[in-house]
This record gives sequence, C-alpha cells and structure tokens, in this order.
Amino acid sequence: MLGTGSAEEFIDDAEHHNQWWSDGTSPELSEAIDLTPRSDFHRVLKTTNAHYTDGVESLVYAIHGQTGIGKTTLLHQLVAALLNTTDFPHQNTDLELTSAIEPRQILYIPLEDSLYQLERAGDDIKRLNQVIDYFQTHVAPRQGQKFILLDDVQALDLDEDQKAELLDLVDENTYVFLTGIVESQVDLPTTESADTVEEFELWPILPMKFIDTVQIGAGLGVDFDDEFRTRLEQYQSSDLDGPSPIKTIRNGLSRRDSETSLDTAVETLSELCFDIFDADDRDNLHDAARAYLRTGGTLHQTDNPSIRNELSKSHFLLFLYKELAKYRSIQQPENLHRLSSIAATNAGEELQYTDLSDQIGVDRRTVDNYLDVLDEGIAVTESQDYSLRRYRRTRLYLRNPRHLVLLSQRQEHHGFEDYEQQDTLNHEFEYKLARTVAFDHAKRLAYTVGAYDVEYTETESGLIDYILHRNGDVLPFILSYHPHTGNAETIAEEFDPDSGQHTESDSEDLRELDYQAPYRFIITDSLPKNVRETGSLVIEKDEASICYLPYWLFLLIC
Repeated sequence: MLGTGSAEEFIDDAEHHNQWWSDGTSPELSEAIDLTPRSDFHRVLKTTNAHYTDGVESLVYAIHGQTGIGKTTLLHQLVAALLNTTDFPHQNTDLELTSAIEPRQILYIPLEDSLYQLERAGDDIKRLNQVIDYFQTHVAPRQGQKFILLDDVQALDLDEDQKAELLDLVDENTYVFLTGIVESQVDLPTTESADTVEEFELWPILPMKFIDTVQIGAGLGVDFDDEFRTRLEQYQSSDLDGPSPIKTIRNGLSRRDSETSLDTAVETLSELCFDIFDADDRDNLHDAARAYLRTGGTLHQTDNPSIRNELSKSHFLLFLYKELAKYRSIQQPENLHRLSSIAATNAGEELQYTDLSDQIGVDRRTVDNYLDVLDEGIAVTESQDYSLRRYRRTRLYLRNPRHLVLLSQRQEHHGFEDYEQQDTLNHEFEYKLARTVAFDHAKRLAYTVGAYDVEYTETESGLIDYILHRNGDVLPFILSYHPHTGNAETIAEEFDPDSGQHTESDSEDLRELDYQAPYRFIITDSLPKNVRETGSLVIEKDEASICYLPYWLFLLIC
C-alpha cells in the first residue's frame, strides 16, 4: 500500500541510522563530536548519570524545543559520550556513564526522517514497536542498560492511549529519551503506564543563553581564553575558596535557601563585579553582551551570515507553519507568523488585545489561542501586569534575539543583519534587542528562583520592566539601556510592591499576600560614576535600596 513499509524495511532503516552497531561510530556522531556541547547536553548527561549510579532501572527523559534548536545534535552528542568506541573530547570523565556503553546497547530512531508519519494512524506505533522489539531481542545484549532515543516524536502524533502504548515498550534496564517540539508531546507521566517507569525527567531546550555563548566562544569577537572559561564554570558550580558566587547569588535571590539571604546575594553581586572580575574581564564581558545581541542564541555550522540567517528564518517558519500549526490544528498558521512579527516590531511595548484582534482580523479568544500556542512553543511569550489593572493589555517578547532581527523591517535592523560589528550605529534597535534578551533571561531567572512569571508595572515616572514574584517576595528590575536611560532611580523609588494583585491558581479570588521588595534592581549598560568609585553596586535612597546591575552581569546570573 502507498506509504506503508514492511517491518523489515523499518528495521533496515534503523540499522542505517545506528551504524555504530557494526562500525562503532557513524558520520552523524563524527559531526556531533566536532561541535562544542551547550549546557543542556551536560545537564542531560549528568542527570542521567545520577540516576544510573543510584540504580534507577527505567527512565524517560523528555526534551522539547523549536525546530532547529539543537535537539538532534544533543542526542547525537549523548550517544557519542556514552559509547566506549568514540573519543568525545567534551565529556566529563568523572561520570560513570561516559565511554562505558557498548554500541549494541543504544538504539536511535529519527522518527521524522524514517517516514513513520506516512503510516496509517496506529500503524506508526506498531512499526516502532517492531523495531524496538528487534533491538531488544536481536541486537542488545541480555545484560546491561539499554538506551532508546526517539527523535521528533511529534511525527507519530500520539494520543494518550498511544503514549501509554509507547511506555509499555519500555522494560526494565531501559532509558528512553524523547524529543518533541512542545512539552505535552513528550511529557508522559500522566499516562496509565507511567507507574511502570521509575523516573521521569523533563527539559526544555531554549535559545542559547549568554553564559553558554561565552563558554563556547560562539562568534562573540572577544578573546575569552580557556582559563577564563574554566573559572566561569567554577563560579557557577564548584567551590572556589568558598561557595561559588553565581550559585550563591541565585540561592539568595530565590530566598528558599535559609543559609543564603537576599542581602548575601546582593553583596556577592558586588564582589563578583568588582573583586572576582578585574577591569579587563568586565570590559570583555560588556563587549560580549553587546555582541550576543547581534549573534543571537543559536549555534550554526557555517560562518556565512546570509546562510545562517536563511537557516534561522527557515527553521522558525517551518516550526510555525508546520509543527505548531499541526500540533494545535491552527487553520491559519500565517497568523502565528503575523503575531511573531508584531512582537518583533513592538519588542515589549504595551499592546491592547483589541488592536491585536483588529490587526489580525480574528476575535479575542482566537488571539488568546494563538498566543497560548506560541508560548507553548517558547517562541513568543506574554508579560502581564503585576497589579491586574491593565488586563486588557499585554507585552509580547520573542524568545530568540535572531528572530527579532529576521522578522523586523530592513530599515529598522540595518547594521544587525550580519554577525560582525558594523560601522553603522543603530542604538534604537540595539535597545530593542537588549530589552528582548533581558526578558528571555528574566524568564530563566524566574524558573531558577521559583517565581510565577515575569510581569511588569507602570509607575508615574516610568516602567518596571521585569518583576519576579513568589509568595509575596518581589524582585523588580528596571532596564536602563541607552538611548532609553531615563530616570531609573526615581522609578525604583516610586515602585510600591503592595500594588501587586495575584489570584489563586484555581479561581479569580485574590491571594492575601504581604508583598516585600527590599531591593530594586536597575539593569544598565553604563554604571553611574559613584557606583564605580565605591566598588559597591548598592546605593541607599530614602525609600529603597537600589542595586545597579551591569547588563552583562544580569545576563550572567540568569
């Protein structure tokens, strides 16, 4: 029948994609080995290793992210790190799993490239079952852990029953890794068969953040040597004659660690800025942060700017028009494109829902549906008002700075279409990029500190751009970036944390909270002279303690 292959053909295809069964490696693994892994890879490998050393027999690791974000590369690098037949130069030799797995213990299936989507509904999971059964009975050794990696699981379009059927394929001593475009496609713990799996992990792959870019050295035009990158890694995770400063800052900002206070976090910010980093470090990080705005959060295997842009844009449009539209049965996927372009043009400016409805030509409910699916795809995210006073309005942010460039008009992004520093000065567009990138990193910080979301509020003197709030603990951030520096200190003093209003998670009833904001933070690309001279980021005002944050330092701690 047209579009239907036999079990033998699917098994032959699996053998083609798993050449390490016979050769110990494959061309895809060789390419992955040459690429420096991002932090997502290290997180997945370390977490998997922790479960392995703890004796966990069955694991499902669900990974989701946009088309072209690097999910397939991560899986190839994971295979290369596990195999005892490959030399993966970036692996952590302290981990028990690295270079410890026989080739026949690993099955990788690229579902999108293996034409499972051409099978009739129900036959696709049947073919997958046959391939996995062949692997378990004829390829993998009887003893030892088995690793099954299913790439692009959205090609199967699984319903809840089929997700349960997929879990039934997982026996003891099997770790399964799934990738998809949105969380719901790969998140399996809600299925009836979930109790047969010991551990579940869920991880989103976002555009590459600033600290990853610095550590990888991806086209920033700043010479960070290996010694600096090693130090930067230590500042996040290991002891450096005491607690690691970035970890101390994150713990203090979360206020969930009884041993680390908010005061300690703010003191450590000053120490990190002025004592741990020297003047050259600060200058290099400042230049790197500006370059990050230009290069975006995506790695490419080509240095040609036009090709890189075409790849980024084509991946994003494929994601919108095919993957997201199919996932939520969007009849007019061009409206997802239009909303993304509106987010690029306005870059965090306040918008009325009625204006969005009129511009796109749909009702408010449909706009909400579009924005929900864009948020699920981590493509465009809304910021809502902290005090619920402007519920008819929203602010939209693209999550990838390169998409902001590619969806803007040429006259607006002039000088930013290439990845190299240009002679053309375009401060207005740089500000838009800085605002967008700061929001994306604030979302990451919100996750780290356990905040509900990233909100905003208006004062009489101006905008509090990003507010992180958890159980009444409030972290307000004001962006003061040229040419829009304004009167940030006055805005900080005017902010009243008690203006916050938040509802219960399951109703419209307001929560009774004691809102506290001991510090107000100003994110700036140019520290005031008095702050530089005192060597402390904190200045005391009558109404508030204000902590200045260099833009690069804010990105670094997120």
